[in-house]
Amino acid sequence: MKHLLCIFLFGFLAFAWTNSAYGQQKKKVEILNTDASYYDADLMDADRLIGNVRLRYNEVLMFCDSAYRYPDGNFDAFSRIRINQGDSIVLLGDRLFVDNSTKQAKLRENIRFKDKDLTLTTELLNYDLETGVASYFEGGKIVSTENNNVLTSDEGFYDSESEFFHFRNNVELKNPEYTVLSDTLKYNGTSETAYFFGPTTIKSDQNTIFCNNGWYSTKTEVCQFNEGARIFSKSTFLEGDSIYYEGGTGYGEVFGNVMIQDTTSNYFITGDYGWHHEENNKSLVTGNAEMVQFFEGDSLFLHADTLRAAPDSLGKNLITAYQHVKIFKNDLQGVSDSLTYLEADSLLTLYGNPLLWSKDNQISGEKIEIKLFNGKIDQMIITSKAMIVSEAVEGRYNQIKGRNLVGYFYDNKLRKIFVKGNGQTIYFPTEEGEVKEVIGVNRADCSDVNIFVNESVIERIVLINKPSGALHPMSKAEQDDLFLEGFFWNAENRPEKREDIFYWQETVMPE
Repeated sequence: MKHLLCIFLFGFLAFAWTNSAYGQQKKKVEILNTDASYYDADLMDADRLIGNVRLRYNEVLMFCDSAYRYPDGNFDAFSRIRINQGDSIVLLGDRLFVDNSTKQAKLRENIRFKDKDLTLTTELLNYDLETGVASYFEGGKIVSTENNNVLTSDEGFYDSESEFFHFRNNVELKNPEYTVLSDTLKYNGTSETAYFFGPTTIKSDQNTIFCNNGWYSTKTEVCQFNEGARIFSKSTFLEGDSIYYEGGTGYGEVFGNVMIQDTTSNYFITGDYGWHHEENNKSLVTGNAEMVQFFEGDSLFLHADTLRAAPDSLGKNLITAYQHVKIFKNDLQGVSDSLTYLEADSLLTLYGNPLLWSKDNQISGEKIEIKLFNGKIDQMIITSKAMIVSEAVEGRYNQIKGRNLVGYFYDNKLRKIFVKGNGQTIYFPTEEGEVKEVIGVNRADCSDVNIFVNESVIERIVLINKPSGALHPMSKAEQDDLFLEGFFWNAENRPEKREDIFYWQETVMPE
């Protein structure tokens, strides 16, 4: 498009002709042909060239049916205007006016400009002879056969000094690979960079982009989109205050109010900064990072210092959370040092001092796995140092401990617990009344334990393989009967609502 400057060469020609002495005009402008030449002051105070007019200025040729040169330096040409330069540049129109006082050249009606692969069509074209700025205001269309671009707009401007094109109002750029719709578009012919101002949409087979401000290098396919930028690809949605994107590699960085969403899954990730790579479908988000996983009738909210998403061997998503992990779900809350979520198995795993709360139960262990089914908790598996604690009455805690533990849920409620290896329980039976009264403490040890739970209350304990235990009245209970080794209660670190996942308090685990 940088050749568009040639559109206005004859405007300069006319200006040069009308502002030089007559003797000098012959040196600069050569009349190659005219059927007739007249000057009649009574009819018109102008030199008139009529019929098959041909003019030459340096390498520029002009053809028209008639031309008029006025004493004030103004110049008009009419009918079948054709301006040629070299073998490739052709400018067509029906009327040309040059106003010497305003230094404006105006071409009107059926305007066609052709330069090699480029064609501009419009009905009105102005050129400022002093500033070198060309413009149209009644719609224009530029077609490039080399790269199959078609650009239309209501208004267009070209600055010959800076080689900047400026298109405004209903701008549309069509290419077989993409379509750009914009309120305002500027193009730098030297750097081959397009700048967008106002609401802009870029559509292709690979993605759709929205922004209100940005730039795109047609040479490098590198771009940046600002002010509410959004990119939709086949499987990913990116949103942020600004997005830096490399079209060749599919790599993008997002800054401020970040959202990255896998459109094939029911989750999205937000934060202050993020990046995504389309080729391997990997993402990272940091700074107030949060993942929201949608389940039927509920959602899980997860926060960590850093969140990563990448496909596993089956192409399903693997979410990894690092440092200061907190999760909140209406029926499940937790904290840990790190966490993974494997979409293929609907498996949530907490590592590093993990703590979970489900209803009245506090759950801990070296590693906690939660299996989800249809958005609900199905099983919970605790590997090593498993312990479940619930408060029977103030200051008295039911406790279940073992090497490994499996919890079974129904409708998100813990219904059964199976302790495998070194099973230990402390249970405080209570007497119902206006105020719950503890009637004793039941301490039991065995290899394995089955515990049946109803509405967070232990209904029955089944001791398996060499059980030992007894029910002691509180007056005769000793300290070892009240607390298992490794007991701790940490209700203050439990997130009570979604906002709490962004506030961290170190969990002090017992030695």
